[in-house]
Amino acid sequence: MNYWHIQLHPSDSSTVDRKRALDIIQNHQIIGMGDSWNNDRGQPEKFKNEVAIGDVVLVRSEGSPLALVSIAEECLPNNEESVWFHISRKVNIIAIDEKGHIKKEYKNITNKNWTEGIYAPTTFESANNWLFLKYWYGKVTREKLMENIKLSDKRKEEIKSLWKQFKEEYTEADRNDIQKAIDELQTQWATYHGKIMDGSLSIDDYTNRKYSSDATMPGGYLCNFLERTTRVIYGSSKPGNANNFMVKLNEDGTTYTIKKELARSEKQTTHSKDQATEIFNENIKPLLHAIVSSFDAEKIIQAIENSDYHAKQVLRKIAVLNNHNMFLSMYSDEAINNLHNEFVFSDEATNIGKGHEVRVIANNLLDIDTESQVEGVLLSRFLWKYATISGIADQDSPNVILYGPPGTGKTYAVRNSLKYLCQGDKSRYEIAQFHPSFTYEDFIEGIKPKGVTKDGNIKFELVDGVFKKFCKRAKKECEKAKAEKREPNAYYFIVDEINRANLSSVFGETLSLLEKEYRHNVVDGSNLMKTQYSGLIEDLIKNDPESKSLAYHFEDNQVYFGVPENVYFIGMMNDVDKSIDTFDLALRRRFKWIRKDCDYDIIENDVKFRNGDDFNNLEEYRKCCEKLNTFISQELGLGKSYEFGHSFFMKITSIANSKNITAKNLETLFKLHLQPTFKEYLRAMYPESELDKKIAEALQKFTSKIQAK
Repeated sequence: MNYWHIQLHPSDSSTVDRKRALDIIQNHQIIGMGDSWNNDRGQPEKFKNEVAIGDVVLVRSEGSPLALVSIAEECLPNNEESVWFHISRKVNIIAIDEKGHIKKEYKNITNKNWTEGIYAPTTFESANNWLFLKYWYGKVTREKLMENIKLSDKRKEEIKSLWKQFKEEYTEADRNDIQKAIDELQTQWATYHGKIMDGSLSIDDYTNRKYSSDATMPGGYLCNFLERTTRVIYGSSKPGNANNFMVKLNEDGTTYTIKKELARSEKQTTHSKDQATEIFNENIKPLLHAIVSSFDAEKIIQAIENSDYHAKQVLRKIAVLNNHNMFLSMYSDEAINNLHNEFVFSDEATNIGKGHEVRVIANNLLDIDTESQVEGVLLSRFLWKYATISGIADQDSPNVILYGPPGTGKTYAVRNSLKYLCQGDKSRYEIAQFHPSFTYEDFIEGIKPKGVTKDGNIKFELVDGVFKKFCKRAKKECEKAKAEKREPNAYYFIVDEINRANLSSVFGETLSLLEKEYRHNVVDGSNLMKTQYSGLIEDLIKNDPESKSLAYHFEDNQVYFGVPENVYFIGMMNDVDKSIDTFDLALRRRFKWIRKDCDYDIIENDVKFRNGDDFNNLEEYRKCCEKLNTFISQELGLGKSYEFGHSFFMKITSIANSKNITAKNLETLFKLHLQPTFKEYLRAMYPESELDKKIAEALQKFTSKIQAK
């Protein structure tokens, strides 16, 4: 979809008045051009050949906006005698500003100095009209959001139930603690807000060194306040690296790095304070003012997403701090996209625009008290949890493998997700653990010892495996849902350490049934398969009709197996235990692969001292963890699969005896919890004589950041 703008001209030298133009759009639902267009800009040709069906057009009249329309048909010669157009296009009306209410907004936006440096597409002569069209179209689209919700009635009720369950996890004391933290942060934010509004925010207030004597603002300085001080309540917003703040004070405390002057191979520049201040005053301060001074969601969205500021997640947090009831304190593209794709039909392309649309829908769907900041914080946490869980396995990718180093929370995340998604209904999920002796007979079906006969011989019977039993349960849910004319509930089959078994042998001929396209459709009965034991079950049924219970599906005296459409298969594996290469291509292509690495944000956000207080030097501790993993994966060349997950590093809570993590604490953690595993990793790469040396190097890397303090 492209954006265009047009004025209704009988010729290139005259236009129709506003009343006549309005009549043409409303009564004829067309836009067009006259036949005496003599300039050389090729406007009629563009109108005929480049403007496409579905494109959005801003119609202006007498220098101000009149209507927004979308193109409905190809260009044809005009055949309506009452209109003078030589060429015209049928349109669908999106919005009309009949009484001129939008005119003021048009003037405000087209006069803003923060639009300088923004390049419009070739369909526009300047950025101003383009920005206004995007603003108006976004505003109208959001006003119609509730008409465009994707969610089925069943899904709406499920989300409402999950929201109720989620809120009940927070006690009154928890809510009071959140409110107290909000009040404190809003008081601190007010200091920055006032300076941004009156223009007194200085470069020292914006970028500084945290422990510098002149870093007296909340959090030390604005960039640190937004990135770190606010993260527990308002979420983690990542700049990528500090250079993305566009201007950054270097560690020497004197020189500055200016992002736009940074060469590709450089880590910093050494500009003077005067040079940095000039960039700050000309580019950054007007942008901050545009975000903070507006209470119009569309203007805020446009200011952020149309800027060339690289740390956009941090700008989005400013929008949240300033307008808590309009935006979500979630900044990850993946999480926002998951929510937006599930919730609404919309052309919105920007992160904060999508987040705003989801927030508007959630406010209505869940009856959110928009005056309560606590409710807003809980809503963002709820939707973050919902997005990250539902993003693991979905209808497009029902088979998923979570893989990565040990200790990265794969099993923990999935188990917690199950309780949440299944709302306590344990029949909707099954957890199995594979091991080298796990077989097809354990998984699908097989003949197994079942006691002893009267004469002392071992008795054998055909029994269902764990996955077949689970598929039977899921099938019953599908049949029940069919009878009740509703969508079936999702069922989750979880396999821990999936790569420890001989997978081709375990799945056997049923492997193809996992594919989305070959799932058993209970409605039409398609996608069923005979297994190696189907014939035996058929014989057993002939002799004893009660043996039908062994069949997944029995029809015309034939026994079949299938995997119902409502089954989601999630496997987990530590890829250092056994290589991913053990998955042959037939297995690998049937799964979506999601890598889970050490999450340093969890270390920084969730590691607490024993009484629940924050450690004083948690940022330094995070850097120690990062440095050790970098040493393992890059300097030793073992690769990321051999790094340690965050759960290992979180054990510091039980080791540290004060709120300052010491080098001695790190040494204890290393020797008790990391060294034994690390030593086994090294044995695969180095001779025994070098192991102690490499372990000592790793310990030195781990403790160096703390020792330096």
